[in-house]
Amino acid sequence: MGEETDIELVSLARSGDKDAFGLLAQRYQMTARRFAMRLVGKEDSAQELAQEAMLQAYLSLDRLRDPARFKSWLCGIVLNVCRSHLRDREIAFFSLEAIMGGLQFYAVPLFGMPVNPEKIAEERELHRIVLNAINALEPSDRDTTLLFYYAQLSLQEIATLLDMSVGAVKVRLHRARQRLKANLLIQHPEIIPPEKRRKRMIKVTITDVVKWERKEEEDPTYARYVILLQDEAGKRALPIWIGPREGETIAIGLKEFSAIRPLTFNFFVSLLQAINAEVEQVRVETLKENIFYAIVKIRCGKNVSELDARPSDAIALAVLTGSPIFVAEDVLERAGADIPLAAKVSPERKGVESILNEIEELQRQTQAQLRRTVSPDELTRAKEELIAAIFSS
Repeated sequence: MGEETDIELVSLARSGDKDAFGLLAQRYQMTARRFAMRLVGKEDSAQELAQEAMLQAYLSLDRLRDPARFKSWLCGIVLNVCRSHLRDREIAFFSLEAIMGGLQFYAVPLFGMPVNPEKIAEERELHRIVLNAINALEPSDRDTTLLFYYAQLSLQEIATLLDMSVGAVKVRLHRARQRLKANLLIQHPEIIPPEKRRKRMIKVTITDVVKWERKEEEDPTYARYVILLQDEAGKRALPIWIGPREGETIAIGLKEFSAIRPLTFNFFVSLLQAINAEVEQVRVETLKENIFYAIVKIRCGKNVSELDARPSDAIALAVLTGSPIFVAEDVLERAGADIPLAAKVSPERKGVESILNEIEELQRQTQAQLRRTVSPDELTRAKEELIAAIFSS
């Protein structure tokens, strides 16, 4: 013996030929041991577990449906043996961040780590919950997930092991992550970190845009704009300081004011329309160190993307596209202020009117300058002087 195929050796072993199985064991013992080593991380344990897996393979050889896949079948037994060993010993823990974010995660051994009984107990409970959720998946998704996240095999290695394409492995992993995420969110919401939990969003409208002027010795012409957002219940308002260009764009969009030429944000909106993309919503989600962070949700066909943005840019897009604006409840609570009970539900946008009056006056001045007659000789001389200045040595 020695040149026989796996199919032939399996057939002989099933008929009682122990030497045939011995050749199979010799052929794949190194593969089984290396695989076990990647799973448990200890040489002596890996050797024992590989031998146990080989024994289980011999005893259950009749259950092998396709003798040509003996190697993959054996590795599956090694995986189950090692998984049982780790579960009994409770020395490996999954990172929930990987499940929730779709990132790769790995087992973290306790050896050499500072002893913290409370932390260890929490991690063991987390490990139990996540592993139970993985084991509840369909067998194909479960094994693929464990091979990728638990055994740290590459996509190509898993594809070879399971006799399938890399694309099929990716599909299984994506499907498994989605199901795990959904199941964990429903069954164990308490284990999701607060910052990862879905935030409650409050729909808001723009009450006004106000030019905020403050004279200082360092900058006597300092001026910024403030956009004031109001919740639908009319109980709380949120001011956000923004730049002049964004403030003017929002004011123009609120009143459908006609500018001499399209503004930058009008061009962005035209680009979105040209590719049939739609701004579904804008969300002011986070406040860190007095800085607001927003998300713009865009749909293009079946593809949906969520892009990070400054609130001023995001809100300007929302105004020009007629998209709804939302603010996270915790942001509104932290940075907002109560609206007086006697206040108007829908106050007049006096700030917007003031800004538009300034823009209109500036446009008149610009048009007057453009209408000033310039002789052809002056224009030619100006062009020659400009080119000479740029290209002079």
